[in-house]
Parts: sequence; C-alpha cells; structure tokens
Amino acid sequence: MRQGRLIIAALIALPLAFAAAVAQATVVAAAETGFTIVTEVDVTVSPAVAYRALTQGPANWWDSEHTFGGDAARLTLDPRAGGCFCEQMDGGGSVSHGTVIYADPGQMLRLSSALGPLQQMAVTGVLSFGFAPRPFGAHVTLTYRVYGGFTTDAVELSKLVDSVLGAQLQRFATHVGRKE
Repeated sequence: MRQGRLIIAALIALPLAFAAAVAQATVVAAAETGFTIVTEVDVTVSPAVAYRALTQGPANWWDSEHTFGGDAARLTLDPRAGGCFCEQMDGGGSVSHGTVIYADPGQMLRLSSALGPLQQMAVTGVLSFGFAPRPFGAHVTLTYRVYGGFTTDAVELSKLVDSVLGAQLQRFATHVGRKE
C-alpha cells in the first residue's frame, strides 16, 4: 500500500518538476516602434554556474537553425564589456550577434544586440540575462527590448522573436540541467 502511494506521489510530482524547467515566454509590450520580451526559467545550478554555462560555449545551447551559417559550433561569446557574441562564417566572414555592454558574473550579462533579421533594420536591441539565486538553483530571466524603424510589422515580429528566444532559453535550461 505504501509503495502505491509513493508511485502516485511521484506521478503527481513529475509534471510539476517538468513545468518548473520550461521557459515561460511573454511579449510584455509591442507597438509599431518596438517590443519587449521577457522569458524566464528555473534551473538546478547556481547563478554562477548558470552564467558560466551561458557564456562559455554558446554552441552548447544555441540552436544552429538560428545562426547565419547554420552551425552553432562557430559561435563564441566574450563575456566582458566590449566583448563579442560572434559567429565565424565560411570563407573568412563573420557576424556580430551582439556586443557585451554589461557583465557581472553570476548576476547579469547584457548585450547591445539586433538579432537575426533585425540586423538589417534601423533598430536597437538590448538583450539581458539576469541570474537570481533560488533554494533549488537559479532563476534566469531573459529580457529583450527592441526599438526603432522596423521594416515589417513589429507587433507580428515580436511573436516570432518571442518564440525563438523562448526556445533558446529552454535549450539553455536543458543544457545546464545536464551539467548538474
């Protein structure tokens, strides 16, 4: 009888544990001139470990489909002011996905960044990763604020960017989960 109760308790707890690891993404503001996206996830590692995992080898968690060359292994991130979130391309080319403007290990990483198709628009983006301690590990908050002269519907574009960044943060959470 006791074993049956343990199995039932485990079955109830399993979806709750999974739900805690799923990135929760939201477009918190969107207008024709810009948008703000906030995506949050809880991870089972400390803020310091999560920060290191984010900055050391983005290829471990960034989706290759969201690179210019199709290979996340060519991504690097130099986590210091002025550092580059860069991608090396075939033939010697390169792409800057962002420039670090604030780095506080274990606390915050902030980049000036117009990701993907936003690069060809006259927009400015600020991509921030905040890390807060929790009893179980860390709470990671990705905030992306973009403003400027959009060449397409910014409100519709915000939904696509929200989806992509939510998936990226989920990949990150899965990656750091394997590290633990």
